[in-house]
Amino acid sequence: MKRYWMPLHVGDYLADTGHLSTKEHGAYLLLILHYWANGALPNDEPALAKIARIDPRNWKSFSKNIRGLFQEGWVH
Repeated sequence: MKRYWMPLHVGDYLADTGHLSTKEHGAYLLLILHYWANGALPNDEPALAKIARIDPRNWKSFSKNIRGLFQEGWVH
């Protein structure tokens, strides 16, 4: 089943992501959009970087702040 829309609880999102930079917001949104559309994220760092459209060499610094918004195994 295709999901054509996704609920976004703006107050919750802003409360949880105030520490993110603009680029981290973009990466996080791309990850949650992929999660919503596909039901899961891969537990593979290069694949996550690709989904988030972050250069794999920079992924580690981005993932530090974003990882805390997911449960272990990149569950959202």
